[in-house]
Amino acid sequence: MDSIPSHSNGSKCFSWELSHVPLLFQDVSPIVMSSSHPRGILDSHPAHIFLGIVGLLALIPFVVYTTTWTSFTLHQLSRKDGRSPPIVPYTLPFIGSALSFVLNPARCLSAAAEFTGPLAVCGLKMLNHRVYLLHGPNNIAPLWKYKRTITTPKVQTLVIRSLFEMSDKAIDMYTRDNSGILPKPEPDSTVAPHNRIDYLTHQGFHKLLAGEGLAGLYKRWSASFMLRLTSMGLSNAWIDTADIVDFWMPPLTAALNEALAGPILERRNQNFTREFLDYLPYVNGLMRGLPNVLLPKAYALRASLLRDVKEWQAIARAKFNEHDVDEDGDSDPWWGSKCIRERQRFLGNVDNWDHDSVASSDFGLLWGANINVHTAAIWTIIEVFRDKDLLSRVRAELDAAGFAGITMDHDIDRLLRLPLLQSVYAEVLRLRVETQAVFWSEREEISINQWRFPKRSVLLVPTGPAHRDEGFWNTRDGERPLSKFWADRFLVYANDPRSGPRKKTAVENDEVTACESKSAAATDGPKFVSSGLSNSFIPYGIGERVCPGQFFARREIIAFCAQIVAAFDIDILSAEEDFRIGPALYGWGTQRALHKIPARIRRRE
Repeated sequence: MDSIPSHSNGSKCFSWELSHVPLLFQDVSPIVMSSSHPRGILDSHPAHIFLGIVGLLALIPFVVYTTTWTSFTLHQLSRKDGRSPPIVPYTLPFIGSALSFVLNPARCLSAAAEFTGPLAVCGLKMLNHRVYLLHGPNNIAPLWKYKRTITTPKVQTLVIRSLFEMSDKAIDMYTRDNSGILPKPEPDSTVAPHNRIDYLTHQGFHKLLAGEGLAGLYKRWSASFMLRLTSMGLSNAWIDTADIVDFWMPPLTAALNEALAGPILERRNQNFTREFLDYLPYVNGLMRGLPNVLLPKAYALRASLLRDVKEWQAIARAKFNEHDVDEDGDSDPWWGSKCIRERQRFLGNVDNWDHDSVASSDFGLLWGANINVHTAAIWTIIEVFRDKDLLSRVRAELDAAGFAGITMDHDIDRLLRLPLLQSVYAEVLRLRVETQAVFWSEREEISINQWRFPKRSVLLVPTGPAHRDEGFWNTRDGERPLSKFWADRFLVYANDPRSGPRKKTAVENDEVTACESKSAAATDGPKFVSSGLSNSFIPYGIGERVCPGQFFARREIIAFCAQIVAAFDIDILSAEEDFRIGPALYGWGTQRALHKIPARIRRRE
């Protein structure tokens, strides 16, 4: 024991003890202290053991990270085809990246993408599961070919249970449905036709939002919104609003809900729209399974809204008559639209479904229709009005097109062809949409370039890395960073070889520029370009489950922007830092600002 340093220096003694942790687990004899050196807590045998345990526990994260980092690096250096992507290093055994993903999914996914770098494919350990991340156009492109295999309604069940309180027996019908969303069911499926809930609901969405129902839905929404706009009583005198988002969300939301489901919801509960909007930001908390005691308002709002939906549908079932359908064959005062009427029929025939199950599903339809589109529409006017030069250009474009309002079909068709307005719309989606396209292969392994993904693996394709890919998007050599809004990013000018959305390599520059410039010259002005972007511009998703609402969303966003820009003056009273994105809706689509955005508004002279 002569090598033991004197205890007269406490810090030296403590340093020695930590450097000799393994000795603490040997059966050593007690140290006999002289009367001049009183026994301290660090000198006791139990204290040595405690400190040793703490020291070993402190080493665990280091050892785990070192081990997983080494595995990741070796896996990354391998050139063998057909291997699974490497798992991003982590520090917590068994838990992996699950805790960081739950606490801050934005930071977790961003860190994983940065760590992966040019590899652009990686895995995250989530407890006993692996979740794979893909980004980069070369990795996204092959996903489009897996139309039939990468599909499952099981992902939807997590949302339906958490947000819309559907019963377990009704959700089980989603879980059982392995028939796919194409008209012809999968060969190994034994699901009865009336239980093909995934296909039936998907077809209904397409008819409403992309097919025969689109024109009627837009016509009803625009008429309802204009009535609500008039009732707001805005004059040529300035009025202040604490938050421009909160100012415009109620009329936009109420108009779309009426266009979809008729007027009964608001007539039964005048606070329905306000409660509906208050409920939206709770999505991540509810999806994490936080209990009522932690989210009492969220649970109360969900119960109230679902009760309103059930009462509306009970009234509609009792009162509706086929003679109530308008001449267009679509709208009626009880159900609101043909889409909702048809949903009552086919959802009512699904085994184990009752009226409450249908109400939960329709609550989900209203929620999904509203959660993203209006926020994106409001972002367009924020960006236009905060840039006086852009405001003048948009107004000049509208004047040149003879814009007179948003309620006529020929007016919306004309608006959808205006290049600057289209570019503003697209740039808002590129900058403000954060979501993950979720893929799951039930039947076979998926091969993406040299990577192999086992069946029943979860694949996530986040929009953020795609929309901020410095290797793909044009930044005009850094003059227009991807973190900032640039209204002209999607425009090609005939006399500007540096214009256009894509960053052109030296090899392709001459050919691509010549083609785009010729096309722009033919239009006698800038040309809006969206072709060639499908693997890097993905605000509506990828593959067969790409959002069917994209066609209506484009109409509403562009129409709203045109109407407000033409009819009103708005002063945005916020600084740039107020536009930072908050975490409440991360991963669900159009993001909202962390802070309120004050403004003042008046009708134009």
